[in-house]
Amino acid sequence: MTTPYQVYLVGGAVRDALLGLPVVDHDWVVTGATPEYLEQKGYQQVGKQFPVFLHPRSKEEYALARKEKKQGEGYTGFICDFAPDIRLEEDLERRDLTINAIAQDQDGNLIDPFNGQQDLHNRIFRHVSDAFVEDPLRVLRVARFAARFHHFDFTIAPETLSLMKTISASGELSALSAERIWKELEKALNTQHADVFFTVLKEANALDKLFPGFIWTDNQVIVDSLGHAEFTPAQRWAILGKHTPLTKLSQLHQRIRCPNQFKTLAEQVRAFIENQHIPMNAENWESWLMSVNAIKKPQPFLLLIEVLSELTNSKPEDWQTLRETIAIINAASLMKQGFDGAELGLALKRARIDALDKKLSPFIN
Repeated sequence: MTTPYQVYLVGGAVRDALLGLPVVDHDWVVTGATPEYLEQKGYQQVGKQFPVFLHPRSKEEYALARKEKKQGEGYTGFICDFAPDIRLEEDLERRDLTINAIAQDQDGNLIDPFNGQQDLHNRIFRHVSDAFVEDPLRVLRVARFAARFHHFDFTIAPETLSLMKTISASGELSALSAERIWKELEKALNTQHADVFFTVLKEANALDKLFPGFIWTDNQVIVDSLGHAEFTPAQRWAILGKHTPLTKLSQLHQRIRCPNQFKTLAEQVRAFIENQHIPMNAENWESWLMSVNAIKKPQPFLLLIEVLSELTNSKPEDWQTLRETIAIINAASLMKQGFDGAELGLALKRARIDALDKKLSPFIN
């Protein structure tokens, strides 16, 4: 017996197409089908909480239409119902924002029961239903969407922001895992307006709960710095963390399980701000260059000085010159002069300091 199933393109792919943006990922919803039927068609099930399947050829995700009922805490505390008689509109109703609750059938027709197209036109983030408050992850998602679509001048509907504040006051944000928090933050850091992510969280009274100890100062210097398209997400994180004391920043990195490349760069930037003061003498420059492993790790050093030059209104080339000045000094010539052991180390340090003293640029010294 065949199953009269229907397939719809949903969510971000429809939204981005309507905004004129390139569509990268396609998510599909299937109505009128069972897991067994899709498996017979060659689909491979992934995940255990609810039935999502990979297409046998494209490997894109196909999810059975489902309804959710809040049963426990956090974003995982839901019971899913994915019976074949669940209608597309019921599936769309459980989504976070109206702009993400638009579907497209196989003939290209749009199904938009919650007026998402109108909210796209008016540039408004609006929740689909009051069930929005049942999932604390949505506070982070709205903040991330605000960062991603900032250049479209989107605003958050007052009633939606009110529900975000309700979530913050409920204590449910504490149920979010470090991995989920980091995933949303990382997506925000991939935009040139990552500052908006934190501004929205602050407006929703969620910033201190999700990122305790993080000092957020929304100023033009940070906004302008983040706007550099060539900056990596790790560099943006370092810029955003410039005001947070090093001890607090380190504790936050542990809490959100920040990847090492983000953690190291941000902490090196903050350490410089706390402990170094330009102009510096050659001895201080040598000590700092060695502390950040400038010679042995040229690529991480380049990322670091791109951020520091931005924050100190100087030129990366001047910082790079200092590295090159000490990089050419090696132990071989000093060993020929009879230095070894601890004396060799001291001689190397002295040689680096002397070379820096001659080379220091007036611009950063």
